[in-house]
Amino acid sequence: MTIPADAFSLVDRSILLTGATAGLGRRFAEVLGAAGARVGVVGRRGDLLEELAHDNPGCVPLPADLSDTASLGGLVERAVAELGPIDVLVNNAAYIAGGVRAEDETPEQVLETLAVNLIAPIALSQAVYPSMKERGRGVILNVTSIVARAGIARFPQATYAASKGGLEAITREWAAQWSPHGVRVNALVPGFFESEMTSGVIHHPKIQGWILANTLIPRHGRPDDFDGALLYLCSDASSYVTGQTLVVDGGWTAR
Repeated sequence: MTIPADAFSLVDRSILLTGATAGLGRRFAEVLGAAGARVGVVGRRGDLLEELAHDNPGCVPLPADLSDTASLGGLVERAVAELGPIDVLVNNAAYIAGGVRAEDETPEQVLETLAVNLIAPIALSQAVYPSMKERGRGVILNVTSIVARAGIARFPQATYAASKGGLEAITREWAAQWSPHGVRVNALVPGFFESEMTSGVIHHPKIQGWILANTLIPRHGRPDDFDGALLYLCSDASSYVTGQTLVVDGGWTAR
């Protein structure tokens, strides 16, 4: 019998992680590296990627702008050159035109949101899939949001919600098409958590009171709250799980 904890090991796995410079992404990089993986960390801010790699020797910086869809195939080629064939793709990067009401979102904001949050994950997943299929194994993890399943008008984010809803839907379809070839696809669904994106509002007394009043575990999330779910979905511990969404929101959507 294998030791149960060994199922969560990522030793010798190559992982491509987008949105790694801040918030959940930085924590994800640290956790995946600590579990033994080689992690290609992707983000726009090269200096922060270099800092992350310096502090976490298992991380390899791969600067890229995911809104430039024409460059995404080249990103995967760079990742394979640095890491070897990709075993796990974590589509975590996200863009949001924060605080803009639905009727005021500009075409530019809509297009950038969809490019980063939906088109880039599709392109990257298509790029890593052939090698995963050839080897008969692979994991794709899409990081979505509770706004894909609940309207939250207090933080206007219509196109962001649409992009995350699309990512959650395509998770199920990819699983249906690709799991027979050994490629598992799941979604990790965060609720309200402290990050660079939310830092400007999450500690406001009214916002904090609203979160506490609507979350079964009465606090907002922290990046380390996702460690277990991340390792579970990226590792062999979830070897019989595909097409699923794991919600980490303190019970927000259970009300």
